[in-house]
Amino acid sequence: MPVRVYEQTIPKLWRDRYSRARAQAKYRREEWAFTIDSWVGMWQASGVAEHMGREPHQYCMVRKDRIEAWGPHNCIIITRRMKMKRDAYVHIHKYEDADWHNGHATYVPPEGMDDYEQE
Repeated sequence: MPVRVYEQTIPKLWRDRYSRARAQAKYRREEWAFTIDSWVGMWQASGVAEHMGREPHQYCMVRKDRIEAWGPHNCIIITRRMKMKRDAYVHIHKYEDADWHNGHATYVPPEGMDDYEQE
């Protein structure tokens, strides 16, 4: 079986993270517009890729508009603490839910850039 190009250039850890994120979106029946290169590229461009995780001091990716697909045009990277805080206001305190915007973000991809170069 031929080896795919991204298997040679993208470490297994990042391929697994991408697959997990894509599978989770599929499970929740959400559209997925990222390629492996654009997803990894967005995390690397953010400067916080090594701090991605589930703990409050780590970072996660969220969609600005929950109706649109997961993709570079609709995603930002925020701290988990900010996401947990917002979830608490919505689910515990019963505040009205609203979409994320660029002011919440630690990293916002540049406008018009759907593909990211890997370093």
